[in-house]
Amino acid sequence: MTTAIKHRTISNTLCWWIIYYHDRICCIPTNVKVPPEIILGQFTEDQAKNGFTPTDRDGLNEYAVHFFKELYK
Repeated sequence: MTTAIKHRTISNTLCWWIIYYHDRICCIPTNVKVPPEIILGQFTEDQAKNGFTPTDRDGLNEYAVHFFKELYK
């Protein structure tokens, strides 16, 4: 996830979805329509620049773990 956030696309919304698409995690602007089942989380430009709070990071990690457990059942 960290690499995907670091290499995110440019967005005028200053907000991105973290998604799992074609066997990889990537980030896309929130104004792009995607199926909700592939969304792992959301973050803002401020979070990307200033860092995530431990609560935010734990929430993203927890959701990703749950997502992958369901995916590989």
